[in-house]
Amino acid sequence: MRRGEPLNLRAVVFDYDDTLADTTQARVLALRRTFEQLAITNVDADAFMVATRGIPFQVSFDAHDGGRWKDLGMMDVYRATYWAKERGLLSLFDGVAELLERLRTRDVRMGIVTSKARDIVVAGRAGGVLVELDELSLDWLGPYTIGFEDVRQHKPHPEGLERLLAMLGVSPEETLVVGDSVADIQLAQNAGCWICLAGWGVPAGERQLTVATPDLIAEHPLALLQLFSQPDPSR
Repeated sequence: MRRGEPLNLRAVVFDYDDTLADTTQARVLALRRTFEQLAITNVDADAFMVATRGIPFQVSFDAHDGGRWKDLGMMDVYRATYWAKERGLLSLFDGVAELLERLRTRDVRMGIVTSKARDIVVAGRAGGVLVELDELSLDWLGPYTIGFEDVRQHKPHPEGLERLLAMLGVSPEETLVVGDSVADIQLAQNAGCWICLAGWGVPAGERQLTVATPDLIAEHPLALLQLFSQPDPSR
């Protein structure tokens, strides 16, 4: 714990992939198809996902292999492949839907900061987190979602988080950030927020806690409820 128990929390800011939604199957499948299309045979899609956790694919692709992947147009191929995916590859983690509904009854303000595009069109097809939130029946979070294209500086820079806090009307001290990666931990710390590692979205062996230390670790989404008081019916 960094500053004792977090008190007087009024808001939760979630990462999206591997925190609210389990999108691993869709992303790995799109990576494999991208590697096949570009004849890349020396990189394993699963290992690449682990190594780049929390880093925007655009950044990871552009920096890989001395920029060769950028020259190949890797991001364009991956994006077209991913957003052409069939429905049914996404799901909410167990307990997430109940957590969100119970937080809403307690008047907790919520939003998302993600490295994924928020709202894009690829090959004439709508894509972005807004499309996936609609598929997962979380479209009410859409107006409070900050995506890749909404900021100039990405995680762990606090630009996106600070924008969302202003939208929600809360201070960093009143806000808990929940995410699965080192970038999420550093994002929260850079903005002065509380940070909880979403243990349900990242295996214990991939948590990199020697690199960045969260205030809290929750192994199940519903464990977060203890941090938020019930509403007072007399008020």
